[in-house]
Amino acid sequence: MIAWQQALAQGFSTPKDLLAAVGLPEHLADVSAHQQFRTRVPRSFVAKMRRGDLHDPLLLQVLPTANEQHYSSEFVIDPLDERSSNPIPGLIHKYRSRVLLTVTGACAINCRYCFRRHFPYEENNPGRRGWQQAVDYIAADPNINEVIFSGGDPLLA
Repeated sequence: MIAWQQALAQGFSTPKDLLAAVGLPEHLADVSAHQQFRTRVPRSFVAKMRRGDLHDPLLLQVLPTANEQHYSSEFVIDPLDERSSNPIPGLIHKYRSRVLLTVTGACAINCRYCFRRHFPYEENNPGRRGWQQAVDYIAADPNINEVIFSGGDPLLA
């Protein structure tokens, strides 16, 4: 296993373990928010947090809280309107000359403010055999001059 893969595999995947590592009680995390969007934090990131400080900005970036369960009428699940610009699995074509390939839905850290946390990555993973359709789509449109690899963190692919 490569060092970065090992670091991700050994990271924190539960709020209970995350809070224990920074010396805070486990009841501060919201289990429901964690179940909707799983906790994922590398140990090296947690090592930079201030122990015992519930207001540490790095902790707040990754700690599931009850605030995530409060929705307002202004809340939009797809703030970038990507689902309507998703002509084939794995490809988002919102702008005339640019497409985005959703290579993976995985990230090294699951930030609580992630704007793609509800994106249907499972439906948008064409698999090894399906990427040819995306390549053909790009090749057929002479206006496309930029292809962005994204999703979660494409380097995890």
